[in-house]
Amino acid sequence: MLSRTEKNFPKYLDEVRGNAQGAGLPFETLFVNDLLMEIYFYFSQKPPQATKEDLGCSTVYINRPDVKVIGHNEDGEDLARTLGYVIDATITGGDGVEEKFTSLCYPGGLPGVSMGYNHHGMIFSVNGLAGPTIDKAAPADFVLREVLRASNIDEVKNIVSNAGFGVSSGFNINVGSIVDTSTQWSVEVAPDVSESKVSIKEIHESDDPEKSTYYHMNEYRHLDIEVETAARSKGRLERALSLPVPTCAKDARNILGDTDDTTFPIYRSVRPSDEYATVCTGMFDLLNKRFDIYFDNPSGDTGPLLPFSIQCEA
Repeated sequence: MLSRTEKNFPKYLDEVRGNAQGAGLPFETLFVNDLLMEIYFYFSQKPPQATKEDLGCSTVYINRPDVKVIGHNEDGEDLARTLGYVIDATITGGDGVEEKFTSLCYPGGLPGVSMGYNHHGMIFSVNGLAGPTIDKAAPADFVLREVLRASNIDEVKNIVSNAGFGVSSGFNINVGSIVDTSTQWSVEVAPDVSESKVSIKEIHESDDPEKSTYYHMNEYRHLDIEVETAARSKGRLERALSLPVPTCAKDARNILGDTDDTTFPIYRSVRPSDEYATVCTGMFDLLNKRFDIYFDNPSGDTGPLLPFSIQCEA
């Protein structure tokens, strides 16, 4: 995996080396930290080994003429609630700015694997997907890191296809833009060796609440691939579909904060039946160019802890 990443993503491997040096940790420790999906679902030969049920994240899309929102629950280990962080990075090259983005990060991990936005006005959030894991392709976290460079949906597709290398584990990226707000995109990616399998569903602007709304949890919804859906993900999706169709940001927050299904709640907490929790909730408001992060249940009256203004500088 290291040799393949050296060939495919040398710049981002340098980022891992720099982080390791700054943290005073072995490079191998942080590199392995960026291979968690591959380790959980492929390389781990003895317990505890992750299952499809451990995957997290729930996303609500609303694309109406007057409301354009993508809300996202970031589910993961509860420790990330206190140890996670947001970075605001500007990376310059010989001819000026190469990359500029803001991204929520897991401790010691590459940016791009959770949610954030860049200076092209593109916004992203990620849902893990359990498909067939492949050990002869590029690590998923490095592909997701590359996505932070994208200036439009075509570039997103080219990046996740990763021609010549493919990707080792699956994921879904929820994509929007403050430049082109007419469409939102759900990008599903399945592992393959030489080039990833990619499906893009477009959520178009509509006055019809049913047509303007979409949900994504941890299952393949539109890419043609035979994978068993986890009961926890299926339960969250069924619960979201049973609720009134959202038409505003508050409605989306209410869905993401829903706990009425005590077995598979959309807003998760650590319990005997669930080792993962909703670490935080991100709300992207494309019309008002805002990204707000909530650390309490977003359906309550408490406002966001971290508000950001999304600027398009390209």
